[in-house]
This record gives sequence, C-alpha cells and structure tokens, in this order.
Amino acid sequence: MPYLLIFAVIVSSCSIEITPTAEAVPSEPTESIPSTSGSVYPTIHIPITWKTLNLIGKLVYLSSTTEGNTIIGNIQMLDLVTGEVATLFSARGGWVYYGTISPDAKQLIISYAPPPPTQTNSSSNRALYMLPLDTVRPPQPLFAPPTSDDHYTQVEWSPNGKYIYYVHYNHNNSGGQFYEVYDIFRMAYPNGNPEKILDHAFWPRLSSDSNKLVYVSLDPASGLNELFIANADGSNIQKVSFSGSWIPGIIDAPIFLPDRQSILFSAPGPSQSYQPNWVDKLMGIQVVKAHNIPSDWWSVPISGGTLTQLTNIQTINLFASLSPDKKHLASLSGEGIFVMDLDGSNLTRLISDPGVHGTVSWIP
Repeated sequence: MPYLLIFAVIVSSCSIEITPTAEAVPSEPTESIPSTSGSVYPTIHIPITWKTLNLIGKLVYLSSTTEGNTIIGNIQMLDLVTGEVATLFSARGGWVYYGTISPDAKQLIISYAPPPPTQTNSSSNRALYMLPLDTVRPPQPLFAPPTSDDHYTQVEWSPNGKYIYYVHYNHNNSGGQFYEVYDIFRMAYPNGNPEKILDHAFWPRLSSDSNKLVYVSLDPASGLNELFIANADGSNIQKVSFSGSWIPGIIDAPIFLPDRQSILFSAPGPSQSYQPNWVDKLMGIQVVKAHNIPSDWWSVPISGGTLTQLTNIQTINLFASLSPDKKHLASLSGEGIFVMDLDGSNLTRLISDPGVHGTVSWIP
C-alpha cells in the first residue's frame, strides 16, 4: 500500500541514541506455548539486555508488519523478566490505533478499524472494541458509532475502573478546517451512557487516584495546542500556563507523574515546526501532530511555569506508561520501545522496531 512507503520515509527521518540496545530480531520463532494466564499465543523470545535494571511486569503495545502489500496490525506483550513476546491479536488489513488496559489487567479496550468488508470500501470506522487478555478471542464491539463518519480514538480506562474515556470526531463536522473537531467523552463502565465532558479536546489521561484529568486542547482553525487539567467529570477546568522564552504550539501524550505535582508531555523543540500536509490527512493521524516530527519528553508543574526538557532524542510517536512501582517510564517511540527514569535519565532501549506505534501499557 502507498502509505506503507510513506510511513517508512517518516520513520527514517528521525534518530534516537539510546544504549544498550536490544534488537527485536528474534531467533527462529518457537512453537506457541501457554501464557502465564493459561491461554495460548504465538510467542518469540528476544535477548534481555536490560537485565541489570531488574525490571518486572509486562508491556502491552501496538505494532505493525507487512506481507506483500497487506499491512497487519498487531497487539503484542513483552514479558520484561523472560524476554518472551506474545502476539495477542493480529488483523490482516486492519489497524489498531490505541489501547487501554483495565485496572485488573484482564481486558483491553482498543480503538480499532477492522479490515474493509469489500475491495471497494477502502475505509472503516475507528470504533471501540473489547479484547480479553486471558483467553484467545477476537475483539468485540463495545458500542457502534452512530454513522460512518463518526470515529472513536484515544481511549483510556480510569485507574479505579469506573469509567472509560475516549475521543470522538466526525469527518463532516470540521467545517472545512484542516483539523477535525475532537471532543472527550466518558462512559460509566460497564452499563453507563456516553456523555461529552470536554469540547475541542483530546489526549485524556487520568491521575492515579482517578480524580483529575489532564488533556490537550486543539484549535481546529490554527492547530495550536494548550495543556489543561480538570476534575474527572470535566469540571473545574484549569489551564497549565507555560512561562519562558519558548512556548510549544504542539503538545502530545500528557501524563501525570507520580509526584502529583508535574505533568510529562511530548513536544518538538524550539527549532522544530509543523505545517499540515497531504501525508497527514491521507494517513488519518493529524490528531497526533507531534508524532509526525522529531520530539522530546518535557515536564511542567501542574500549576504551570517553566518547562524542563527531560530527553534529547528527537524521535516520533512518543507515548509513555508508568511502571507499576512508579520508578520508571516505558516510552514508545518511532524506532521501538525504551525505558527511562522519571527524570529522563538512563535511557535503555528494549525493542528496536519502527513498526511499533500508538500506545504502550506497563502492567504487573
């Protein structure tokens, strides 16, 4: 497909220097073996070059591969203790955009566009699907979008398990502007009704106590971003004001840090800029603008103030997940997955694979 070549060009335009490196080029794949939960998944093993870090738990992440002209969207799980990589789900011709894991680590909700039903239908909705992690079963729709122009993406489960948050947009509601109009909804789980809680907003992430929400606003005319925090129901909105000589106009993938006093986010540095182009619209990824240009991790106090640059890696597709012990961050990038300390130090590559994308979740 043409967009595979485009994807490769975008990925090859950035670089990241991290040591040591664990190449995700496995030896001959082993036979499918039972997972620790008793289910059976196809598995491979990669070298554990991060052993000295004493990492525990598992990383669930999204990736893609190709067979000829067919793209295959995958959900994979890396055991940080054994180096086993299990493929939990594969979709030929489908694409998984985003994933969130339930607090008990038994279920995964994904934003997923299944393979088109016919050759003449080249697109399908990005909708929300439920996928169990303890048994082999295809994804099941959570609820259907009302029309073919409605899409659901960037889904997050609240840490207390009571709500599912997601971003909605409709192709017909952009008003002729380049950027879609994104809104944040939430739904009480499992039997609640969706409710819109924030307008012109995306990238929702919850605090560990489920009481606060951090998100990014998007001006659909200019494309400029601002960072906000609010109560979990969308009330008491407060802008996180930046100070200093440089204010980023592009902000992605915010997350509360464990100190509850600061926010981590991705942004290109002062020397980088972004101009909308046909590639972004073709690939349908304009919602994550900084993902398309070299970016770094930054932090800012929740009360606002001066930005702190935590990394100098200049890579794309940044998305972070906290370790269960709150001591490390797993970060997906345009070249694979790495782990770092909370201050951005001790970067260590776990997987080298430009096919990873979307999200990574660190579970016990």
